[in-house]
Amino acid sequence: MPVNTARRYALLLGVAALVFLADQVSKALVVASLRGRPPIQLLGGVVWLTYDENRGAAFSILQAGGYLFQVVAVVVAVGILALYPRIQGRAPAARLGNALLLGGALGNLADRVRQGYVVDFIDLRWWPVFNVADSAVVIGVLLIVAHGVWSERRA
Repeated sequence: MPVNTARRYALLLGVAALVFLADQVSKALVVASLRGRPPIQLLGGVVWLTYDENRGAAFSILQAGGYLFQVVAVVVAVGILALYPRIQGRAPAARLGNALLLGGALGNLADRVRQGYVVDFIDLRWWPVFNVADSAVVIGVLLIVAHGVWSERRA
C-alpha cells in the first residue's frame, strides 16, 4: 500500500474511531444517568437530554426493520473501506465525510448488535431525538454531497 494511501486510511480510521468512541461513551453515560429518569434541560430549554430506545432507523422510522439496519451498516462500512482509495487527493470534505459516516454507522451498529436498539438522547423538542452517531452520519453525508456538488461545478 502506498504511503499516501496508508496515511489516508489512518485518517479515515482515526476519525471513525473517535466518532465511535464519543458515541459509545456518551450513550453509556446517558444509560447510567438518564434511564428511567426525567429529561434534563440544557441551555435554557434549547436542548434536552432524554433517554430513548430507537428500534427503527433514523428518526425512529421503520420500527420493524430488525436485522436490515445491521446489514445496511455493514454494507456501508465495507463500501467506504473498499472505495476510499478512489477519493481524489484534494478532497478533504469527501474524506472527512466518509470517516464521519463510517464512525457513525459503526456506533449505531454496535448498539443494534449488542442490545437490539440504538440509544438516542439529544432532544431539541422540534426534531426527533438523536445521538452522536446520527449526527456524524448526517454531517458526513452532507460533506460528501457538498464535495460532489463543488466537484461538478468545477468541472
